[in-house]
Amino acid sequence: MNWHPVPSIVGRIAVLLTIIFAGSGQAQQVDTTRADSIRRVLRAKADSVEKARADSLRRFQLAAVVVTATRLSTIDERVPAQVEALDLSDIPGPVGAPDALLRMPGVTSFNDQGTPFQPEIQIRGFTVSGIVGTPQGISVFLNGVRVNEADAQEVNFDLLPMAAVDNATLVRGANVLFGRNSLGGTLLLQTRRGTERPFAEVEWGGGSFGRQMLTLSAGGKVGRVDGFVAATGLNEVGWRQATAARTRNVFTTLGYQWGPTHNNGDLALDVLYGKDRIEEAGSLPESWVGPYPRLNYTGGDFFGPEAYQVALRGNQPVGGGLFRGTLFLRRNEFEQFNGNVPPPNTDGFTTNASKGGVAEWTRAILVGVPVGFTAGVDYQRDSVRVEFNNVGGRGPDSTTTIADVSPQENMAFYTQAVVSASTRMDVTVGLRFDHIRIPYRDRLNSANDSVNTYNRVSPEIGVVYRFTPVMKGYVAYKHGFRAPSPLELACASPEAPCSLGAALGADPHLEPVVTQNYEVGFDVETPSHAAIDINAFFTEVANDIHFASPSLTQVYFINVPRTRRVGVEVAGALPIGTGGRVFGSFSHIAATFQSTVQIATADTAPAPAEPGDRFANAPLNTWRVGLGMKHHRGSIFFDGEFDVRGYSSQYLRGDESNRRAPLPGYNVASLRGQMTFSQFRVAFEIENLFNRTYTAFGIEAATGLFPPGSHIALDDDNAPFENFLTPGLPRRFVVTVSARL
Repeated sequence: MNWHPVPSIVGRIAVLLTIIFAGSGQAQQVDTTRADSIRRVLRAKADSVEKARADSLRRFQLAAVVVTATRLSTIDERVPAQVEALDLSDIPGPVGAPDALLRMPGVTSFNDQGTPFQPEIQIRGFTVSGIVGTPQGISVFLNGVRVNEADAQEVNFDLLPMAAVDNATLVRGANVLFGRNSLGGTLLLQTRRGTERPFAEVEWGGGSFGRQMLTLSAGGKVGRVDGFVAATGLNEVGWRQATAARTRNVFTTLGYQWGPTHNNGDLALDVLYGKDRIEEAGSLPESWVGPYPRLNYTGGDFFGPEAYQVALRGNQPVGGGLFRGTLFLRRNEFEQFNGNVPPPNTDGFTTNASKGGVAEWTRAILVGVPVGFTAGVDYQRDSVRVEFNNVGGRGPDSTTTIADVSPQENMAFYTQAVVSASTRMDVTVGLRFDHIRIPYRDRLNSANDSVNTYNRVSPEIGVVYRFTPVMKGYVAYKHGFRAPSPLELACASPEAPCSLGAALGADPHLEPVVTQNYEVGFDVETPSHAAIDINAFFTEVANDIHFASPSLTQVYFINVPRTRRVGVEVAGALPIGTGGRVFGSFSHIAATFQSTVQIATADTAPAPAEPGDRFANAPLNTWRVGLGMKHHRGSIFFDGEFDVRGYSSQYLRGDESNRRAPLPGYNVASLRGQMTFSQFRVAFEIENLFNRTYTAFGIEAATGLFPPGSHIALDDDNAPFENFLTPGLPRRFVVTVSARL
């Protein structure tokens, strides 16, 4: 396909500007991700950067230029993108990051596996989840290390050390700094360090469905050496049959600082260990959901990962600039058992092993105007070993697949320049080159061996302009790139679909996904801390990779020549009274096909998706409104919040032609609060406050068991066609008590 971006940029940006001003009536929708405390910090940073830039222009002092847009440092709001801080202070548990993301505009979630510990999150129409086989379009980094797994680019949020995370940032859209797989956005997680004053913390949590959680953390600093450790254990029975969860992780950092700050002469060693067992209920036939929502269609499904990660990161002034680097080793071994109807069941064992590093150098230079220059190299070498076995069924147990992907090489070079063209305007220009080589080796049949290689150059350009001290705007044009994952390449044949990951082989070649993203936005904040963000984007996608499911237990992947994501996101906050605030957000995101394509489903008379048909499991509109209150009384501080999240209707997976009735929209209310006094803190959260019944995921399939709750499998010829739905989580209460010593 020949792209012609230059003539179309102006026209498409004009369309986006029209959409924004037409939708500005939603300006009173607001969002707590711009919490007052975070706003004050960001505003102070922006004011200091503005003053330093003005001084540098007057005095021509290179040292006054501050470069913040780099891969291994924090990202602030000078970059031409929507950058948002996540508030994790009141979200305990191993999936705190996904829960916090759902409070942000335009972020939705669906639940294929029927467990809250494996959420599937959508940002701007692209997905990130821990489900192997879901096409992924979001990257997640922990202290600069990519935690998307090598086999399918999935992210196991349950393995992340949320008790150790100090701050989290979502950068929406593609970005040359983060590269492959960062199509809809990038989630950056930074962990805590030891402080001058030693501390120890203990937190206990308990709640509905047998939840019990304990977190221990401690840190301190002696001279130039600092240390931090956090350990978390969680047990939960689950609200449906056979949905218990057990998660364990430990994270520790040992650091040495020789420079004046951690950001100017520092070395840190991170070690992470996590081991979980998560039982999965999956979806139910539609006729079961109403009377039997707690049943498990095929009890016994579980996901059991064990992960290790070691990373050495640091920085040092070099050559008039600052060098940053990270080296890492990462290994994740997991078992995935699936009970299938009809049998056989499958038991899969996967080992992902990765090693590599990132090195980048930044320097402030003066070429008539101040310029912040960044250059970096990113290398990762992966090995993947997959073994799938048939278990039970109509024949004897047998091994179906043993395959290796080794070594998979991912190499990239990137550069970015931030030009301070004036005291009001920053211009960002960037370029990235990616090289990915994926060799596939079938250990049982060498005829299936293959090698796939992908190369791509991705540019970006953007402008940030500060109209007034309280208002800024940006406009940007960026390319994104994603190579197919090893699993997708090995399961890309309609003639030989995989049985939930089994029966892999060297299938037809898949093309890489390439995006062109046009984005524009405005950010306003008044001295009274009233704030509003308005953003619009237009993303053209070539060779999108989609999931096809000819039956409930068979899948394969295909390229769709053209798809599109177009959307508007509005969010803000308004203070009321003393310590009060109202907030809310609204988003309209249309993820649509732009080519005619036949996607296999369980439907006996399938119809192709046509240009303009919407993606499955993607609500067109989402919104959030709420009220918060902060109050001080002596040494006691209280912060409470009530909100309602709403989602419009969505089509079922398998109904890409949009012919059948969609799942109805729904609203979910939450109430949360926390009180601190002295060194103690008590927090609570009630999710689905009014115990609403709703469904957030559906797929077209054929029922193989009858009657409900039985284990009698029907013959294939007698299995009726029926939608499968995942019932939403009922009301859940969680309380945590913590103490800092």
